[in-house]
Amino acid sequence: MSKAQQIMLGKGLADLPFGATRSEVEAVLNVPDERDEVDLGDEISEAWHYWDLGISLNFDESEDFQLTTIEVASPEVTLLGKKVIGMKREEAQAFLDTQKIGPSKVEASRGLAYEDVELTLWFNGGECAEIQFSKM
Repeated sequence: MSKAQQIMLGKGLADLPFGATRSEVEAVLNVPDERDEVDLGDEISEAWHYWDLGISLNFDESEDFQLTTIEVASPEVTLLGKKVIGMKREEAQAFLDTQKIGPSKVEASRGLAYEDVELTLWFNGGECAEIQFSKM
């Protein structure tokens, strides 16, 4: 997998489509640096972390442990043609609000969500630090 990846909303990353099995992901990225199992109460979610790539992946029990959510922190990843990691909150919101992906909603104290496309941007120190997106 190349570090320069394009986020395809609702579909995944260029090399990692939503719905991929754990073995299919492992064939692309190899063994993750770390694995966590999270009990969400009504189901189990397994998180795989690839720290050097700046990517974390979630596989949910309700989806037969297929890839359902991707979190990226790599500044090389593009969203709708732009590198959003490192952008100031106002700049990222102004850009995304012109993209016909639905209205934004402030999420907690440091997030900005676009629920229509299952997209959340997380900010640290006023700059986008992580993009989280899921299967629609």
